[in-house]
Amino acid sequence: MPRKEKKDWQPHPTRFRLEGADGSLARFYPPRPNRFWDTLLKPIRRYYARRNWRVVEVETEGMEAAFECFGKRDGVLIAPNHSHEGDAHGLIEATRGDRRRVYFMAAWEAFRGHWGLDGWLLARMGAFSVDREGVDRRAVRQATELLATGNSLVVFPEGEIHHLNQRLKPLLDGIAFMAMNAQREVEKADSDARVWILPAAIQYRLAEDREEIERSLDAAMTRLEARMAWIKSPRGAPLGERIVRFGEMLLTLKEKEKLGGSREGEGDLAARVAHLSESLLERYEGEYLKGGTGTKSTKSLPLRVKALRRCLLDVWSDDSAEDEARARARDALDDVQLALQLSSYPGDYITEKPTRERMAETIEKFEEDIFGFARSIGRRRARVLFGKPVDMKAERGAGRPRAVVAGVTDRLEQAIRELMAQG
Repeated sequence: MPRKEKKDWQPHPTRFRLEGADGSLARFYPPRPNRFWDTLLKPIRRYYARRNWRVVEVETEGMEAAFECFGKRDGVLIAPNHSHEGDAHGLIEATRGDRRRVYFMAAWEAFRGHWGLDGWLLARMGAFSVDREGVDRRAVRQATELLATGNSLVVFPEGEIHHLNQRLKPLLDGIAFMAMNAQREVEKADSDARVWILPAAIQYRLAEDREEIERSLDAAMTRLEARMAWIKSPRGAPLGERIVRFGEMLLTLKEKEKLGGSREGEGDLAARVAHLSESLLERYEGEYLKGGTGTKSTKSLPLRVKALRRCLLDVWSDDSAEDEARARARDALDDVQLALQLSSYPGDYITEKPTRERMAETIEKFEEDIFGFARSIGRRRARVLFGKPVDMKAERGAGRPRAVVAGVTDRLEQAIRELMAQG
């Protein structure tokens, strides 16, 4: 059956934390791995990685040196960047030589795909769900228990897939918070075990030769331009120019829709993207959140989006609220989602360094936002690098908990950036 085309470009649907219209909280999916399913699902996972994610090879660096630091009962929280759907596969392959079972924290929406079959498979591979819209105490308890009992747990501290393999978005501080909680539980049990945070970086390189991948990129860009028929690049324009032009035209469209006019000529592309995202957030923070725009000075964009979503979802799911208020909250949710989407378009990613990898990532992101799904363009080789572990037992006594969490998060972000630069 042919896929139904959308008439007009729309932002990717907002990812709500509600299971349904009744306002029930997202269901928690616990991990249910065992050796039988490990063995049975391994070839399926590898086949899926090659066919859907196009990851054909995984190379590892620094794992043995990092894991030599860990005792038999130590818990290890692995914290990598998150730019591609195949990241979990890469981590499983990279850590297969370690004796610990590797668990994963994943967004609960991923467990609902294909009538729940995705959730069944993910649970058997050691994944458990987290509701990113609020403080999911079920997921935090699960993570704390796994770390306190000597397991390895992968959590992606960026929170979202941004398709930016050579840029790191600001990290959420939940990583350090969970690791510190687990270390506290270990000490309560009078154990000499430790909890560690292990920074990691996953870097991808396209595996095809230059001519083959350039044909694939050109075909994908042509599909996008055909979808948005009024966006046409000059004949023979280089691919990088076509990508930037396409992004500029989409941005102009959204500026006119959301701001009432375009800001063409009022700054470079990066500044325009940031201005539109900031304008959308400020508009609703002033209306729905106490303190208004004062939140922007102390919170990162993902945290601001999270706070707004939580408030707007409460209004939208309130049956006693007026229809107009609920409709406005629903529209605001779409605008807040757009602000988050915009944050994954730096504006200078292609102009700074127009590599094939960066162009492929940007085109995939366009496809996800316009068509509602993304396809991997070209086969990829993954390189997983591990850095110097952070000992949370030593960190726990370094100051007040909030200061410790902030300090560890900052150091973790710097460590991941340095590993990405090596890749």
